[in-house]
Amino acid sequence: MENKEIQQQKQLKLHRSSKKKNTAEKGDAIRKESDMNPGKIKIPRPKGAPFADAIAPDTLEFMSELMENNHRDFMRLNEKRWHTARKDFIDFVRTLIDELHKMDPTILVEDARQAIYRQNRDLRFTNDLRPYKTFLSASFSRGGKKSSFAMYYISIEPGNKTHVAAGLWQPSSDKLARMRQGIIDNADLMREALTIPRIKEVFGEDGLAILEASDKLKVAPKNIPKDHPEIEMLRFKSMAASKMFTDEEVVSAGFLDKVLDVYEALVPFVTVLNSWTG
Repeated sequence: MENKEIQQQKQLKLHRSSKKKNTAEKGDAIRKESDMNPGKIKIPRPKGAPFADAIAPDTLEFMSELMENNHRDFMRLNEKRWHTARKDFIDFVRTLIDELHKMDPTILVEDARQAIYRQNRDLRFTNDLRPYKTFLSASFSRGGKKSSFAMYYISIEPGNKTHVAAGLWQPSSDKLARMRQGIIDNADLMREALTIPRIKEVFGEDGLAILEASDKLKVAPKNIPKDHPEIEMLRFKSMAASKMFTDEEVVSAGFLDKVLDVYEALVPFVTVLNSWTG
């Protein structure tokens, strides 16, 4: 009898084979430049752009067009533009790592390429066969982007969807248990980290109000009394805070400082999380 691992490998091969067949059935004709759709988002172009401390308007323009032409022919026809856009992001991330390390010396200083996520989407077990992400992203932590430490994150996406964040997003059950134990033992540490003056200056509010609550529990966690004095904090499954930026801000001089302002405000927050879960 075949073991479970071999069976899973066979199922994965069958799934990939089926997706390729379905794609071929839909028609795989090679598209030409004239077949490409224009981007629907008007990208700002401030006077003097591109700036050394911002993302180039051409980079956002490319990503906007990718949104409307998410297929390999577009990348093939625009290979030089893609490499230029990627280099622009790499250069920005390189500076970001150096400056962030001055604020949080625990951050791993590595080649910027190692901090950036792959542009190709993971197409396993999905019916959405669009091959590429339509945003550029990178993260930084004491163990690099693949580690489970609390991290700093940036995602560049046209349409005023760029966001800068930090924290722990959907941690493993073990990390979540340690995070909640940290809250039970000393929630004041987190309260203090989330109410420093810099938090309100950057986010316009402070405390638990700045945390992402999309996966927050509606009831008390298992084995936690519903009347626990820290029940509000304990209901968070993720502990992450983020700030959105407009396309205008992303391509304008000073964007790097705005990103660093967010990170600086959240250094104590990340430090507390890592002291509990690291």
